[in-house]
Amino acid sequence: MKNNIVAGLTTKNEDWIIDKTLNALNKFCDKIIVYDDGSTDATEEICRSYSNVFWCVRPSHDPLIREEARQRLELINILKEHDPDYALLLDADEIPTPNIIPFLENIDGDCNLWKTRMINLWEDENNYRIDSYRTIFGTNVNWDPFAENAWVKFPLMKFDKDFDYQYNLTVQKGGCSKYHPAPQNIPGNTQEADFYVIHYGKVAPDYLNGERIKFYAAIEERDGKGSFHDRIRWHMEHNRDHTLRLVPTEKSWFW
Repeated sequence: MKNNIVAGLTTKNEDWIIDKTLNALNKFCDKIIVYDDGSTDATEEICRSYSNVFWCVRPSHDPLIREEARQRLELINILKEHDPDYALLLDADEIPTPNIIPFLENIDGDCNLWKTRMINLWEDENNYRIDSYRTIFGTNVNWDPFAENAWVKFPLMKFDKDFDYQYNLTVQKGGCSKYHPAPQNIPGNTQEADFYVIHYGKVAPDYLNGERIKFYAAIEERDGKGSFHDRIRWHMEHNRDHTLRLVPTEKSWFW
């Protein structure tokens, strides 16, 4: 690569996916910074098996006080130590499609931030979800990554180590800036990238067994967003499967 590409990953108990993620990122990133939030599984061992992965651990804290915005800011400050030209900000269960390589090789140097469509795998790598519906809570849910109002993130940013990047530090869980996961005050213009990010979160073991939803509900109850029971109900409704529509994935999306 003509530019120094540094990935920043947030992790917690990701040994089910982290090797797949690192194997992909290792093909085009100069360095991969893993910022771990208290893993107790084999995540650290797997990360340390890669020569270009830098393992960093957040200070111990109450796991129900997630501080997602603060965690992102801490990661940005760690990235500054490695002086990247471009930073790729991902969760461990998010893997860019292989066409990110030609994209980076021909990147528009006048753009400061790129958004990308998020493709939610469902059941396994062979399917992704495309249905949409309105929940009983009055919110619209759209799983189709190619719809006009599709779920997008802003994972790739041109990096300036001397710039004072900022996040909304009141956010405990969820989008912690208007450019999530990038900071909220990125200067300059944004564009849509022509690579995608494959999201493995809905095929994670702790999602399939319901533990992740319970964890999120406990965080949200602590954060004053409603009772544990109500938040479980909210998540179940937003992730309901009685309108489920699946489409086969493309082979070109995988490494």
